[in-house]
Amino acid sequence: MTECKSLIKRCSILLMFALSLVYVLTFFLSPFTDWDTTFYPLIGKGIFRYHILPYNYIFDHKPYLVYVFYYIWTQVEPILNGRFTMLAMVSMVSVALLFSSAYRTDKWQTLFYLFVGSVIGDYLGGNTEVLQVPLVLSVILMLARGVERHEISLFVLAGIISAIAVNINYLAGCVLSPIILYLFLGRVCTALEFLACVAGGLVGLAGVFLPFLIAGHGKLAAYFAMQHHFLQHYGGAPGERMGTFALVALYIVPLCPMLVLWFGKRDVWWGNLRERLLSLWFIFSVVAAILSGHGFYHYFSLFLVPGLLICLLLRHEGGGALSWRMMPLYLYAAFLMVSGIVSNINDMKRAHLTDPARVSQIVGNQKVLNINSDHSLYYLSDLETFDPILFSGQIEIYFGPQATDHYLDDLQQRPPFVLMPHAGCVNHTVAPPVCAWVTDHYHPVYEAYKKKDPNKNNARYYNLYKIN
Repeated sequence: MTECKSLIKRCSILLMFALSLVYVLTFFLSPFTDWDTTFYPLIGKGIFRYHILPYNYIFDHKPYLVYVFYYIWTQVEPILNGRFTMLAMVSMVSVALLFSSAYRTDKWQTLFYLFVGSVIGDYLGGNTEVLQVPLVLSVILMLARGVERHEISLFVLAGIISAIAVNINYLAGCVLSPIILYLFLGRVCTALEFLACVAGGLVGLAGVFLPFLIAGHGKLAAYFAMQHHFLQHYGGAPGERMGTFALVALYIVPLCPMLVLWFGKRDVWWGNLRERLLSLWFIFSVVAAILSGHGFYHYFSLFLVPGLLICLLLRHEGGGALSWRMMPLYLYAAFLMVSGIVSNINDMKRAHLTDPARVSQIVGNQKVLNINSDHSLYYLSDLETFDPILFSGQIEIYFGPQATDHYLDDLQQRPPFVLMPHAGCVNHTVAPPVCAWVTDHYHPVYEAYKKKDPNKNNARYYNLYKIN
């Protein structure tokens, strides 16, 4: 009986390892799995290639350091397929090394728990959380060490890195600000140490926005004004916010068997400082994910990573007796890996229907107006945008009811090429007046779609038109 149980356990481990390997490899079948990641380098291209500060080249609502980091990564990392997954894997390894060193856990076990969290939180898609998580952990460890050693320099450095983290993803501020305030208001650190951290943050912000200050002419004010205008219309409606809250709660449920144990320990709140900060990281990340108002799965990495690290510490203390409490997480991760494999393979098939090299050949250096179509083609084909608002759906958010008028204003300026979603006029994803204008003044030069279902629209399918 014991041998039979041992055999079942070994087979289960082998099956999970094989499933995990296949899951990771499918991320290398196509250039990306998360559409956002292809957009960040485009704005970075404007900064580095054309020396244009955001958002005069291309607009987005995120802070601009994310575009700097992603563009640099695309220049450093030579392989196109799985490029952003590689960034995620580098991030995971760095988090594992930092955490295992600070909390004295096994590096491989730490990496395993991070991998489980990455599956549930779509970490391998490579969105901004892969930069945010290691930076937040770095700040927390610096603060903990600064308190333990009373080193002012660590508080200053923590403030500087906090400024960088916030200017990669604003949600980092929702996590780090209350943690820093807790250290001060809870009298964990001195007033001088708190002020050193604040000073470091101000120095970091000054360094981040120095290019805007040098450029002058209201560049910094325009940068924030465009974001503010967009975010006013982008904020989740009450129904969407409730949906986000429900999704966050659903993703926390598999963690509950371990969280009940963790937060039931008195020393988590009053004892070890590093455990307290880990608890606060988890709590405020849950709050940040809810405040985002959007139930994007990659947002959930914000709390899944600290949540899984909490599970790791409990497992480290309790041994095999706690294995059953992790079963809901393991089973959920296995289900998501299977569905992720299917999704990545289907995405690869759709990607093969497009030919970015051919599009680049047709267009050359001329500008292309995007009308609610696939912005990733601009990344893959190195295209130049006609309108700074490029991301699919953003013109509709930014201009609201005037979106159609904005498109018509652009078309009256006679852009050399126009990109539209395939069958957009048939499926009414493009307004009829825009369709009529394009039909009268342009002719199709390239199209990508599934021939078996010509009227089906997909984010990867598009039509390219050239002016008559």
